[in-house]
Amino acid sequence: MKARFALALMSGLATPAAALAGAWPEPQGRTLVINTLSYYQVAVQGYNQFGKPTGKGVYRQTEFAPYIEYGLTPTLTLGFQPRVQAISQSGLPNTGHSFGLVQANVLLRDTLYEDDTNVISLQGQIGIPGNATSGPPQLAQSNAEYEARLLYGHNLTLPGGLAGFIDIEPAYRFEENGSANQFRGDVTLGVKPDSDWLLLAQSFNTISNGHAQPGETDYNLYRVEVSAVRNLNQTVAVQFGAWHDAGGKNISLGNAGVVALWLRF
Repeated sequence: MKARFALALMSGLATPAAALAGAWPEPQGRTLVINTLSYYQVAVQGYNQFGKPTGKGVYRQTEFAPYIEYGLTPTLTLGFQPRVQAISQSGLPNTGHSFGLVQANVLLRDTLYEDDTNVISLQGQIGIPGNATSGPPQLAQSNAEYEARLLYGHNLTLPGGLAGFIDIEPAYRFEENGSANQFRGDVTLGVKPDSDWLLLAQSFNTISNGHAQPGETDYNLYRVEVSAVRNLNQTVAVQFGAWHDAGGKNISLGNAGVVALWLRF
């Protein structure tokens, strides 16, 4: 029961990630829906065709990303997450607004081992391309993605008798159309101060493997997020938090706020 409770309070929290998954399986026949809304803002530097700076602007992104997870069997969990964005970029030449479906992710997670303290899972994910825009600001890339992920979850007893857990997820993502493949490494620490609250500290890390073709994605990004989840009753919870881009390469660094409504049935 401890392991399944931990999943219920963490499955939709990895908002920066393409798919929101934890090591624990969703109970068979049960569904978890997490409706996440985030607002992201970052300062950007413009460059001309000669690589010279042309001015500074602001990129703003509002994303709605509902995550749906269903327990197919005691060990198999099926997940689906479409991502819809409204973005704008101001202060630079030839910029404006874009809106549409960025990506739809489908995943299948298989629990390889589970006891009262530990769980180990293997997950495969396909990223289906959304509606890419040809001009700035670019809404999405037109390439598909394929990811293999190993997930390890461990329940903790913290000082003071507090319950908690840690979830560690190394992954490798294959990109199409000339984008660089990526190593991914995500870590979540959860602390439960009482029966209604869960506090989370998370780290999301992306490291490019190799070089992308000109005009395609090749970047590193190190992101941290803190959030809190409040249970309103047995079927409804709310989440609020923020993330910060702590470092990276070939990418602008920004900040975001996150709210979410969780439903379990």
